[in-house]
Amino acid sequence: MVPAKGFLLTLLVVLVASSSFSSHHQVKGEKYEDEDDYYDSRERVLENSYHGLIKENETFVEITPLIKVDETKICGFHIIKKNKEIPFQIELVNELGILKAKKTLNCEKRKNYKFDITAVFCDGSHSKSASVHISVIDINEYSPTFLQPSYVTEVDEGRLYQEIIRVEATDKDCTPLFGDVCKYEILTNDQPFTIDNEGSIRNTEPLSHKISHNHILSVVAYDCAMKQSAPVMVNIRVRRVCEAHVMGVAERIDYVANSMESVSLFPKIHLELCDMQCKGEDMVIQSSVSLKTKHISFGCDRDASQCLRRLSESGSGRERDGDGLVDLLQKNTDWTKDLTYDEGAEAIFHFDGSSGAIVPKNVVQPQDFAAHQFSIVTMFRHNSIVSTDKHTKEHIVCSADDHKMNRHHMALFVRNCRLILLLRKDFNDGDLNIFSPAEWRWKIPQVCDNEWHHYTINVDLPKVDLYIDGIRFESNVEDRHSNPEVIDDWPLHAAHGINTTLAIGACYQGSENRLKHGFSGDIAEIKLSTRKVLTASQIRCGTDCAEKLLPPADHYLEPEQQIQSNTQMNKIIIEGSNKTNIEQLLQQIQYINSKESPTIGRRNIQVMTTVSCPNKKAIRLPTIDTYIMVSSAGSSLSGGSMLASATSSSSSSGLYNKILVDKPLATDQKPQIVISGNSNHLVSYPDIKEGVKILAQINISVYTGKDIRPELQKLDSCNVNVFPSLNPDHEEITIDDKDGADESLFKFDIKTQISKEGVEMIGYDTIENYQHVLKSLVYINKKPAYYLNRVFKLTCSQVDDHFRSAEYTLTLTVLHPKQQPTSSIASASAPSSNVLLAISTAPSEQHPAVAVDSHDNANQYAHVMLHSHDVQESQSKVRSSGGAALLGHEKLASSHSTMLIVVICGSFVLLICGVGIARLRNSNAALAGGSSGHGAAGGAAGGSAFARNLTDKHLPCPKVAPDQQLDWDDSALTITINPMQHDALSDESSESDNSDSEDEEVLNGRYKNVSQLEWDNSTI
Repeated sequence: MVPAKGFLLTLLVVLVASSSFSSHHQVKGEKYEDEDDYYDSRERVLENSYHGLIKENETFVEITPLIKVDETKICGFHIIKKNKEIPFQIELVNELGILKAKKTLNCEKRKNYKFDITAVFCDGSHSKSASVHISVIDINEYSPTFLQPSYVTEVDEGRLYQEIIRVEATDKDCTPLFGDVCKYEILTNDQPFTIDNEGSIRNTEPLSHKISHNHILSVVAYDCAMKQSAPVMVNIRVRRVCEAHVMGVAERIDYVANSMESVSLFPKIHLELCDMQCKGEDMVIQSSVSLKTKHISFGCDRDASQCLRRLSESGSGRERDGDGLVDLLQKNTDWTKDLTYDEGAEAIFHFDGSSGAIVPKNVVQPQDFAAHQFSIVTMFRHNSIVSTDKHTKEHIVCSADDHKMNRHHMALFVRNCRLILLLRKDFNDGDLNIFSPAEWRWKIPQVCDNEWHHYTINVDLPKVDLYIDGIRFESNVEDRHSNPEVIDDWPLHAAHGINTTLAIGACYQGSENRLKHGFSGDIAEIKLSTRKVLTASQIRCGTDCAEKLLPPADHYLEPEQQIQSNTQMNKIIIEGSNKTNIEQLLQQIQYINSKESPTIGRRNIQVMTTVSCPNKKAIRLPTIDTYIMVSSAGSSLSGGSMLASATSSSSSSGLYNKILVDKPLATDQKPQIVISGNSNHLVSYPDIKEGVKILAQINISVYTGKDIRPELQKLDSCNVNVFPSLNPDHEEITIDDKDGADESLFKFDIKTQISKEGVEMIGYDTIENYQHVLKSLVYINKKPAYYLNRVFKLTCSQVDDHFRSAEYTLTLTVLHPKQQPTSSIASASAPSSNVLLAISTAPSEQHPAVAVDSHDNANQYAHVMLHSHDVQESQSKVRSSGGAALLGHEKLASSHSTMLIVVICGSFVLLICGVGIARLRNSNAALAGGSSGHGAAGGAAGGSAFARNLTDKHLPCPKVAPDQQLDWDDSALTITINPMQHDALSDESSESDNSDSEDEEVLNGRYKNVSQLEWDNSTI
């Protein structure tokens, strides 16, 4: 029984086990197709890889993607350790694998971790492994730190550096955001330094050891997250550098007005050159001292009255028979009392464009200005106002008809930023059919720059010269033919009972009995010199400044030292290699103001010095600026005390004697400069082509009474003027160097300037040296056939032009080779030339030819404009010899090209006249029948007579050969009178005022007011 029960129990267990296995195998067969799939599902519990992030100050790891498992199957995780310790652990929490660090990590030590994990099944088996990548996130836990605890460096003063020192800081953080230094900053304020993002420190202005010996800066660094470092100290020491500069110049120099004494400007001046040297060569030092006076009312204190007083001594302020200057703009006179002016030593009159004054006839008598020489001297400041009307005239001085008409005879005015001189010839000054220059228009910037300028116009027809601030106007090469622009016009026609009225600041309109065309600006003076022109020296003397710099005396100069000064004496340049002598010369420079009532105020002084070695760039020392304060005297000095002070001042230096000789002297004590020599010099063609010494025989002496005083045997200047001016193409004046004259000239204090007008010599030197230079002047003429003679005029002056010599004149005559006259000259011309001869001989029949010298241009006619302000003589001018019209030999030889142009023009005139005559004859033939039926023969005859008169008056026609015998048939011409034109005459502007065809009267009464007549040529 027992065995049976055991057997049954065993069988039951086997059945249950078999049933369990069968059931299990059945489930497996339902989910997995085979056994390989079953094992694969166990291995794919984890992803292939995971990525995690962890911060340095945390232990939790953020895993992507999450580690998800089934807790019914997975009971845990395992980290596979290889060779290194893994500071992480993983736990299973709510079907998630949680990864944590065992301790806080440090990014600076290790930034990344990599290891593998597996899932552990509940039966103890492991799944397939998965890789885990963990990055440690940096936090900004460190600040930047500098590599050095402090920085020290040295720099030279006075320099700008690109980089003085470079500081550098680092950061221990592991990422660029927190570990890179992105910025540096200087915390110290008010320091002339800057720092860039690279840590480079430089100065923004030159440093000075005198201001600060060193500069201590506090500098910090920032990482890219702007975390600031601890400051570091940067010490920049400034080394003192010896700076070459000028020392010992006072900031202010006082000068007492009316003292007539000179004052030293730099008695303690010193040059600090810091041991500058040139290797094996001499160092060149150049110092210039400039007197700045442009801010004074007229640019400087001027005293023209002293220079020009002798021109006015022959009268008492009124016209002196044309010998002196007439002041047209005086204060406290009847004709200027209504004008507005500033009170002061020199009155300044203000003109607003509507004001002006009429000069009484007892001051300047009405006269024909074009018939004589004259000069206009004026100083004005024009108010340059932008205007759309460029034809507005603003008169400074004007001579016009006193009633009935508006003709302008002479005027100086401003229009469209041009200075214009109008000068019309009178009816009796020449043929009414001949054009002559009537307007000179200078385009100069001085007219419209709102500054004071001195203008002088010398009129000696046909030559007109303009001087601006004492300097003769010379046009540029580009506009030498158009500046000045010369406008020709007919002479004025006769008018019975009409005189002229002279006005200043405007122009008198006779038909309206009022002033028009007023000046807008300020005028300081208007003076007129009648029947005489001012010399260049007189003009320059009148414009020179009374205040000037006085150069050192000659005996202070050492060898190879030079002193230069300009003509205005407001700039002195000293050059040499001896530093001690340069300082001594600078200490001797003085300032003087010889004006009786100088302008009170400040005069700036500028000292500029350069030091250089040969063939090297010069070093410019800092410019020194100081000023002279001219103040009024505390008490007025008597004439005796003033003279005594002047005498004591002059005794201190022989150089200043020349300034003070202007004290009262007896007549027999005044110096007289006498120039003697031959007055004529005959030269041949070969000699003048090679060059002749023009003043080789002169002798100059200075007498006081009948004695020659040795201390007065010095001159200030000498001028050699050539008449007419030189032609630079083939004429020149040079200084002869065959005898070594040029080398000796360097020893003189004479500055020589040669131009086409002559030679100008300036400098205080002995008469012997002046004679040496004058006798070395050589005149060369490569084309002597063009000239008959040349006139050279020499004048010398002493004591700032207070004493002048009489004018010494030398005539240089060219001996022309004798030539046999030929009879083929008249017959060699073409037919067109015959007509040209007929045109040219017309004036000769009325005015017989007068033989004149080459330097006398009074009888020349002007048809073209020259850049030298002269008027060229007509090339077609002829002379009659034996009843035959022959062209002058000189004119034929002057220019073949000009003769060709004249012949072509004559042919063209002949052609035009022939065409006109032919057309008129055809018109006459066509209208012959119609004219008889209208009964207009009488009117036509009158019109014809008027036409002939008008043609003869203004439009000269070439004479026709006798065999042609052509007459004008102008029966069809009609004259129409416009009664409305007379009312508009008074409103005409500048052009109509000067056009004399508006208000002219003819003596024979044939016509009146030509401007009212208009040709009606519709039937021509």
